[in-house]
Amino acid sequence: MRRGWMNIKQFAPSPESNTLDLGFLPYNAQILATSEQGIMVFKIQDPMNCRRYSYHVCKPTTKQVLALPRPKGNHTDQKFAIVVMGLKPLHYKIIRFSECRALRRWRKFHMAYRCEIFDSMTWKWRSLKHVALGDCVFLTNPQPVTKSGAIYMLLTNNNILKFDADSEIWEVFSSPIPYDESRTPTELVKYGGKLGLACKPSNANGYWDIWVSKKDKLWEKEADVAVESNSERERLKALYDPHTSVMVDCETLLFYRLKQQDNNMISKIVLNDIPYQIFSFRSDFEPSDLK
Repeated sequence: MRRGWMNIKQFAPSPESNTLDLGFLPYNAQILATSEQGIMVFKIQDPMNCRRYSYHVCKPTTKQVLALPRPKGNHTDQKFAIVVMGLKPLHYKIIRFSECRALRRWRKFHMAYRCEIFDSMTWKWRSLKHVALGDCVFLTNPQPVTKSGAIYMLLTNNNILKFDADSEIWEVFSSPIPYDESRTPTELVKYGGKLGLACKPSNANGYWDIWVSKKDKLWEKEADVAVESNSERERLKALYDPHTSVMVDCETLLFYRLKQQDNNMISKIVLNDIPYQIFSFRSDFEPSDLK
């Protein structure tokens, strides 16, 4: 089992895992999405046309790579996610959100994202209805969180966009963190298998609060959990498990115990450069039929 984090093409192992060699990937490969079942999606830029890319699905632990059909149009990628629908046989869907455009409605501008979905069973891309958000609301930079066949994405107004890969229906619902112009640091996470939201209040003195989504989109604050950061520069990226947090400080990845102790750091990994995207990854070593 390999479990860790990828920064474009560098693998950072978790405390109980070994490293994974990604050197077999093309030098200009850009990772777009990963799944907890060991499947990854990446793209390669066409050297003759900077707006043209080829897309690939891959299982890094077995070095299996398969080219995907190219989506229609040269739209700018905004967000990718992969959802594994079944394992025997392997069935997955890839969701792509691309460049947005403004839709004028009642003197307000609503941002709409082009949405396409790739199904491994049909081996084709399909275009869905545009995802139209509120007035001047956008998708944020962090990667989507996948849970129970759905992907969740944080919006700039702190609401959450949910896309169900099975029904292919999307909806927006509220988070427990009200929007403020100061942009309180907020991250979508998974906590104990549930959708969670971590925020760092301005008076928190280095601590992040954890909220967990319960039934019917009701949120509860985890009273006994506070994620500690030892530096103002450290940014929470994920919860490795209910007891361990993953922080980023410039080019350093840090694992901390959630419960405060005399020495709560578990491990520290120095990356090749400052990451602007990090993908969680877990996999076995069994070959998979990607098509």
